[in-house]
Amino acid sequence: MSVDLVFVIDKIATLLPAHDSSVALMEAAQVHGHRVLATTAAELGFADGHAMALVRPVQLRPAVLHDGRWLADPEWFSLGVAERYRLNDAAAVFMRTDPPVDSQYLRATYLLDLVDARRTLMINSPAGVRSANEKLFALRAPALGPATLVTADRQQIRETVAGWGRAVLKPTDGMAGRGVLVLDPADPNLSSILDTATGRGQCQVVVQQWLPASAEGDRRVIVLDGSPIGAVRRVARAGEFRCNMAAGAAVFADTVTEADHAICAQLAPLLREHGLPFVGIDVIGGRLTEVNVTSPTGLREIDALSGTHLAADILAWVQEHCPAPAPAA
Repeated sequence: MSVDLVFVIDKIATLLPAHDSSVALMEAAQVHGHRVLATTAAELGFADGHAMALVRPVQLRPAVLHDGRWLADPEWFSLGVAERYRLNDAAAVFMRTDPPVDSQYLRATYLLDLVDARRTLMINSPAGVRSANEKLFALRAPALGPATLVTADRQQIRETVAGWGRAVLKPTDGMAGRGVLVLDPADPNLSSILDTATGRGQCQVVVQQWLPASAEGDRRVIVLDGSPIGAVRRVARAGEFRCNMAAGAAVFADTVTEADHAICAQLAPLLREHGLPFVGIDVIGGRLTEVNVTSPTGLREIDALSGTHLAADILAWVQEHCPAPAPAA
C-alpha cells in the first residue's frame, strides 16, 4: 500500500546523491511506490491544532552503482508544488537534518513532538534526538568507550593529557570532524588550543584518550532497532588524522563483528528507551566513540562496498512498524 513518507532534511539541492543516506532512503521509498515528501526544519509549524509542514513531493532519478561507485544524474531530483501538510497524515517522518543542534533544530524537535506517535512513526524520536547528544550519549555506557573527560577546565585537561600522553578533543555540537583536534602534552600551542576550544574555560569539550588503533581507521556501524546491520571502515588521508568522509577519508569494505554485536547489546535498551531505532555508531579498536542519531550516514558506502541493500532493509523495517492507518481526526 502506498503511503506518505516525510523527510525533514537540509535543502535538497545541498545533498550529495552519491553519498547522502537521506537520498538512499528516499530512493528506496520511491521504489516501493510511496509518496516522498521533503521539507526542512524551518518549514515546520503548527496550525489548526496540528503539527504542519510545507512539503514538496519529490521525484528522484536513482543513482546507479558502477564499478563500486554511485553515479548520479546531475538533475537527480525534481520537486512538485509545495503544499501545507498535516504531519499526522504521514505514515512516517524521518528527522534527518544535519547538526548543529542549534535553536532552530531544537524548535523543530519541539514541533515534531506534537505529531501523534500513535498515527505516525518517528525516525528518530524528536525527544530522543534532543536528549542524545552525539558526543555525550555514549557516556551512558562508559565501559564501552575510551577513557573520557568532559570539562571546560583547561588545567584539568592539561593534567589529563599529560597522564595519557595523547588525546583527541571534540566540541560537543560538531559533525564531520569539525573542530576535532589532537592534543599532545609537548605541543607548545596546547594552552592556546585549549583557550580557543573552551572559549577560555567557558565551554565544555570532550577529551578522549588516544586509541592507537585509530591508525587503522575507524568504523561506522549502522544500527537498526538495536542490531548492527552493516559497517564500513574509514581511513584518514595522508597528513590528516580525522577519519571522517567529509575530511577526505578513504572508505573500505568491512563486516559486522562480534564486538559490534556486544556493543549494540548494551546500547539497545538505551536506544529503545529514547526512541532511536536508526543510528550510526563509531568504533575504533572495538571501543565505542560516538553514537550518531541526527542524520547517520554510511548507507551508500556500505552498499557499494559490501553488496548490501541497507536503505531497502531500513525501509522494510519502517513499513513493518508504521502504525495502522487511523481515521482522520
